[in-house]
Amino acid sequence: MLVSPFLDVGAPPLTTEQESPIDTSQQKHALKDFYASEAADLDNAAWLEAGGGARVPENPAAHYFLDRKVETALAMAAAPPEARVLEVGCSFGHQTFLLTRRFAHVTAVDLSPESIALARRRAQRWNVTNVRFEVADAEALTDFADASFDVVMSFSTLRFCPSPERALREFRRVARPGGRLVADFPNAECPWYGPVKRSLGITPHIHDRLFRAAEAQAIVRGAGWNDVRTRHILFTSKRVPDAWLRVFRWVDRVGERLPGVRRMSGIVMASGTNDGRR
Repeated sequence: MLVSPFLDVGAPPLTTEQESPIDTSQQKHALKDFYASEAADLDNAAWLEAGGGARVPENPAAHYFLDRKVETALAMAAAPPEARVLEVGCSFGHQTFLLTRRFAHVTAVDLSPESIALARRRAQRWNVTNVRFEVADAEALTDFADASFDVVMSFSTLRFCPSPERALREFRRVARPGGRLVADFPNAECPWYGPVKRSLGITPHIHDRLFRAAEAQAIVRGAGWNDVRTRHILFTSKRVPDAWLRVFRWVDRVGERLPGVRRMSGIVMASGTNDGRR
């Protein structure tokens, strides 16, 4: 699913042993309704033609933002082109169509049937044949057998899951022994998600959660992944005006290298390895 507005940090994420107090089915229905509405706004011939290719048309800052996330994920996964890749939470293909340029085949899933239908239409329109789009719940990947994939990637999705721990365990189940995980988390220490968005009057996204790097590492390890590592990336928002993008690129280059500064970046990217033990 897509990067979305802030929610105040509040309590830390739940541990593996805790259960969410939220009615999870109600939460998932609300998210499905939200993304059904978003897909309906784009379900037209003009959107399918826009951009001159399969890549989802967005502003330059959004494309840069997504490029950086995918480039970082590829570097952390270190997977060959022939790897079997699962992307969980694909929406209508923002990252997926970038991944199809790097891998022979990608399976991409999302909770929203409308988003998947739109992604399939875009793939068909631009003749992208090395991707399979399917409806699936990140917390219950029941259509996929154990050890089905070499790499599992997930962008801007765990933040919306009622139980990201449960989702991460499912990711591990469908990853082969030695398989890799890369997933991102919105950084709770980034000012963008709190005071900056409040000052801009940006409406919070429903059912969103923020994570500190240590919390992200803990839930990934708690789900059974080993060799867990994190990287802080991106001070640039998808909302940056075109005229400011060059400046923000420079801010990213510098800020991501400074230990005292990079902890306030917008995204924490986490990776892990499935050691095959159950």
